[in-house]
Amino acid sequence: MFRGDSSHSLSYEQQAKFINDRITSVEKNFGELCVAFGNYTRKTARLRDMGDELTKVLKSYANNEIVNKSLSTGLDNLSVTLTALEEYRNCEVQRLEAKVIGELSQYDTICKHAREEVKHAMNVRDKELARKKVLDKARERQPFNRQQVTYAESEFMKTSAEMSRSAKSLSEQTEFFEKRKLQQLKNLLSDFVTIEMAFHAKAVELLTVGYQQIDEINDKADLENFRRKLRSPEKQVSTGISARSSSLASLMTHSPVNNEDPAAVRKLRTPEKSGVTRSSSLAALMNHSPSKDEDETTGSSESCSEESSEETESR
Repeated sequence: MFRGDSSHSLSYEQQAKFINDRITSVEKNFGELCVAFGNYTRKTARLRDMGDELTKVLKSYANNEIVNKSLSTGLDNLSVTLTALEEYRNCEVQRLEAKVIGELSQYDTICKHAREEVKHAMNVRDKELARKKVLDKARERQPFNRQQVTYAESEFMKTSAEMSRSAKSLSEQTEFFEKRKLQQLKNLLSDFVTIEMAFHAKAVELLTVGYQQIDEINDKADLENFRRKLRSPEKQVSTGISARSSSLASLMTHSPVNNEDPAAVRKLRTPEKSGVTRSSSLAALMNHSPSKDEDETTGSSESCSEESSEETESR
């Protein structure tokens, strides 16, 4: 940095202004880059989430499809392939957040530190100018007061040495800031392109597999299977109708039973009632049987008494 006369001082002021402008420009541009890459990463993450939803729908369709077997297999395989693709997209999102957005977001703090360094250098420069004015006044007003002049000179020398160190440090910090900015911007842009190339290369590979899986769907076989399924319900309905008609015919062939004797039919239809009648008549017979035995015993006793009386008379 320059010190001394007004031209050098003006050059120093211009350099400080140039450094501040560079810091402001870097802070603005890197902030816009960080916002743009952040939006890009969020859109990619949203696309990843929509891809996951798509794979779920394809998987559900494959599980619910029971007629088109080839289509079900193709959808299931395609859902697996797209799931793998979204896993690579998730890796892409994570790498962008770590290697691109993370590096860009650090420049807010880096620019603040660089601006503080410039501010500190300007404060030291102002302090040096103030000490220079005090020394000039002491020499003009009290040129013979060596103690005061010597003190002013020593203070000026201290601030001048501090200014030299600050100017050198600021120059080094500014150069390091610019070098770091160039290298990191180059590296993060290279990382961005590499991440995108890696993802898209893998995406082309997986999408090629998905295209082959779709091509393996046999639409003719699925259509023929659908036709068989379409005809099979009609056969089942006709078979059921013929079975019902044959049952009705068999019932009609056994209808002559109705021409038989109604009494016999009633007996056949009410076996329980006849059984009850038989049981009731049997009970009645059992109830009346003792009276008959009593009559027979009474009659036999009377005949025996008559026979004994006749024998007595004959005697």
